[in-house]
Amino acid sequence: MFAEGCARDSSAGHRPEELPENAGAAEESKGDKEDPLMEVYVASRESIPAWYPRGQSPAILENGIAIVPEKPVPAIGNDGNSECAGMGYEAFLRFIRKSARTLADRGFNNVQLRDSGDFVWDTEASFAFSQGFRTLNKKQCLEFTPRVSADEEFQTLLKIVKWVRDTIDLPGNILNPDSYMKELLLLRDLAGGRFSVRKISGEELASKGYEGIVTVGKGSSIPPCLYVLDYAPSGNDAPVFASLVGKGITFDTGGYSLKPSSYMKSMHSDMGGSATVAGALALLAATGFPGRVKAYLACAENMISGSAMRIGDIIHYRNGVSAVVDNTDAEGRLVLADALITAGEDGGYILDAATLTGAAKTALGREYHAVLALEDFMAETFLKAARETHEYAWRLPLEEFHLDLVKSGLADITNSVNDEPGATTAAAFLARFVKDPAKWAHIDLSASYQKTPASGYGLGARGHGIRSIARFVKDLWQIR
Repeated sequence: MFAEGCARDSSAGHRPEELPENAGAAEESKGDKEDPLMEVYVASRESIPAWYPRGQSPAILENGIAIVPEKPVPAIGNDGNSECAGMGYEAFLRFIRKSARTLADRGFNNVQLRDSGDFVWDTEASFAFSQGFRTLNKKQCLEFTPRVSADEEFQTLLKIVKWVRDTIDLPGNILNPDSYMKELLLLRDLAGGRFSVRKISGEELASKGYEGIVTVGKGSSIPPCLYVLDYAPSGNDAPVFASLVGKGITFDTGGYSLKPSSYMKSMHSDMGGSATVAGALALLAATGFPGRVKAYLACAENMISGSAMRIGDIIHYRNGVSAVVDNTDAEGRLVLADALITAGEDGGYILDAATLTGAAKTALGREYHAVLALEDFMAETFLKAARETHEYAWRLPLEEFHLDLVKSGLADITNSVNDEPGATTAAAFLARFVKDPAKWAHIDLSASYQKTPASGYGLGARGHGIRSIARFVKDLWQIR
């Protein structure tokens, strides 16, 4: 795949001793002149000149940029794919992503991957490179090898992941509950028009009893809504195999439990759960999954105004559960509750995904998504799916007795509990709205967004979790 606008400049690279720390960046200051197109390949230590200093990953040589791991690179199989050897393949993919980030940080914006005698680029390594190479507000071009470029499923994955990352990174003045429709229609097109998109808002939202979404969104001048994505390859009469639920808070001030500015800065990304499950559904649709899958995106802005929700407000949900608002900044679970009730009416498996708690990030950092479920089978199936797709997930505790932690004297439950495990109590709140807990998993998206460049990612959305969720649904289908 050759990105539009990429300059096919065959200019030679630099020797390490000639490479400034911001190499390539100087090209940007030369007006209309394009950055040179640099070829990147993976090489073993034995394949590069002896003068290359050890401990430095990218070797900028006259024939391109060699990415050189300290340990032996994975062997090349007969099919051209990489096999685990030397360093573990997971560690190798991390190394590739971090090397791509290094090149992007040094200003190499036009890159072409090529095979070498030591390594043939496969789709996983190519995907890892693309993830690390991406830089917000930069014009970049990345060309893959002909064999990888010819893989249609890989190209589809790239497009959908790009949509997810780009959508999460849209600022709040561009993406809001109403304008989200435009982005979802673009996603539908990427999936070949294979799913429908419906918006429930205004009087319809209120009349159907979506009290949680209405309550959270009433502080904003932009009305809240629920988007329903429906992928039904065998018709709308087919049973729903899986329902995906996503938190779509397009901007979160915290409400009257106001966030400090430093925490609010990245809150345009608080709709990451909705984009992630939408992307997973699109990936299933684009790859021809045989079962029916629906996604529910609960969207609102959590703002402050004379009509905003207050501390102490009580929400009465359609399933008969009442919830008191003890913290207006714990709004995600309030909107997810409505969507979970509706998803339960579908009768299939349910997975919800949300950038829900800081507690999950405190526990796991920004590498792993947190997985919580009342049924071991559901948690273990998701963890397996994450491993299969080279993504990171870790289980946090959720047991039946944890549901007692969210009980309240003012209502059935509270949306905020002090001095208790925050990720677990958030999941315990959601469990009260799940019709069949044995068929439900909750994903707290700790690794959804990168506030500062780290771990081989630049600033912004990661797109992490889309592949895990799609594989999770596929694995459930196989063992149904």
